Amino acid sequence: MRIPSPGFLASAFVQVCKRFPGTMLCTLLGTIACLALVDTAGIDNEQFYARNWITCQLGLPLLTALVVYSESKTWSTSWAWMLQGLGFGALVGCWYWLDPKAENFDQQIVPQYMALQLVLHLAVAVAPFLNTRSVRDFWEYNRQLFANFVVGAAFTLILYAGLALAVLAVEMLFDLEWPDKIYGKLFILLAGVFNTSYFLYHFPQKYSSESTEGNAYSWVFRNLCKYILIPIVLLYFVILYAYGAKVGLEWSLPKGWISSLVLGFSVAGIFTYLLNFYLAEEDGSLLVKGFKKWFWWVLLPLTALLFIAIGKRIGDYGVTEERFLVAQLGVWLAVACLYFLISKNDNIKFIPISLGLFALVWAFGPLSAFSVSERSQKGILTGILERNGRFEAGKMKPGTAPLTEPEREQVSSTLYYLAQRNSLSDLLPLHLDSLRDDSGGIMNWLKIESNQAGGRATISIQASSNREPMEVRGFDMAYPAILETVDNVKETEPGNQFVLSTDGTQIEWWQVKDGASSLVETFSIGTALYTWSKEHKPGDAYSYVNLPIESRSFQFVGKKGTIKWVVESAGMEIQDNQKRLTSSYGWILLKEKASTQK
Repeated sequence: MRIPSPGFLASAFVQVCKRFPGTMLCTLLGTIACLALVDTAGIDNEQFYARNWITCQLGLPLLTALVVYSESKTWSTSWAWMLQGLGFGALVGCWYWLDPKAENFDQQIVPQYMALQLVLHLAVAVAPFLNTRSVRDFWEYNRQLFANFVVGAAFTLILYAGLALAVLAVEMLFDLEWPDKIYGKLFILLAGVFNTSYFLYHFPQKYSSESTEGNAYSWVFRNLCKYILIPIVLLYFVILYAYGAKVGLEWSLPKGWISSLVLGFSVAGIFTYLLNFYLAEEDGSLLVKGFKKWFWWVLLPLTALLFIAIGKRIGDYGVTEERFLVAQLGVWLAVACLYFLISKNDNIKFIPISLGLFALVWAFGPLSAFSVSERSQKGILTGILERNGRFEAGKMKPGTAPLTEPEREQVSSTLYYLAQRNSLSDLLPLHLDSLRDDSGGIMNWLKIESNQAGGRATISIQASSNREPMEVRGFDMAYPAILETVDNVKETEPGNQFVLSTDGTQIEWWQVKDGASSLVETFSIGTALYTWSKEHKPGDAYSYVNLPIESRSFQFVGKKGTIKWVVESAGMEIQDNQKRLTSSYGWILLKEKASTQK
């Protein structure tokens, strides 16, 4: 293995830019964004650069796949550029979609993004072969991609180690004080620009059988498949079959995590099967031939074990995105097994194409994991609440009937799941929409208490300093807030009033107009109560805590406006695991929406 010279690197970079202009543009823009991320960590611009970087990461496989597809079709330069333009248009749309400030970014957009990354990388693997080209051409093309990726990664690590040591030597010998960020930036440059350029420079130039003549397996691939991968996969299968026999003999349900093991070992097995696909033609050993012949027969019974395990979890707790993924991958494994057992062609293109289609179904559309999981969890929640008199006319409502401890735990976990995904608005009365992301506040409002009674404790919250500045940017008005429990606002002076709800778990925003008061919106303070309750020492009847302003400031976004609650002092109680605010003094900053101001 010889490390490439600077002249080779320059030549490779120019040639790659000519063949993959869109991919290299995304590489440069993504590298710049990633370098900026190192300097802007924790600053307002961080999300902007992160958004640019993850969009460029999508562009790498997308634009590469478009280039190799147009090359395989022998399209003219103008048509190829037009296809690249469509790819850039799609990336612009993805940039707007990948908004880190979106409410569902972590719970839905990020998993969809990862699924899309998988689909686009699979597209690179199959783009030149959406035609009648042979399976051997397809296999050889992907073997070259894998080999080039491994070699490029090795070169990148070697170069990074050498250059990082050089930087360290200069720093020590000449008494320089360079920031530690220089090492991270060096790795980003090498992994971004050098590694991508090297990989694309060695990207297969031809997709026909001319590139597959001769011995397909080097000694590295031969030994990797025969003496490492195949024995390891067989060992894993022996372990899984032994566990399956144990389950059958004991007549018990398999543990939930067996699904993950089956999937993990299946992925390793399929990867080994693909690498081993033509090895039997060059190596007539029983191990190599037997693995290719019997692999799908051995894998098929394990999918049944997977279905039993995940079926039990779904039956007990409903569908979630993770369980949906496991079940769907189980279906894909079963379909793949049946295809290779029934089909006489053994067309391995089926694996990436079918996997990409399954990934798209999982991530997008009415049958996606997110839609199915939300419907399942809502069904479980409403079923329990209906049985206990807490659901009527499509909305939740408080009740008095006690729940069993398993029901209470199920409601609590389901509310938390739906609150994390902003899926509770349609189940709450309109004036309680601010509770949509506060599962603890909803539990209190529903009057669902734990059957395990606890003692009573009082917590007093005070400011650790009276000199801390208060951030007011983005708000229109500031109101002194002496929060106490009242049944109704009786003020006759027009304006906004803020009071504490009767159960001590919400801030109520009232407006007085023409001598009449009306409730505008409520904001759950469950997050604040939970934060403060962590300061309480178990067993103490009274706690007195001093907190900085960041632990006394909470922002709530509602449909009618946004408030920021800044506490100077407060008192709260904990009894029977229920938390409530008794009084509070401080400030409330308000930003009304236009429709409310009219």
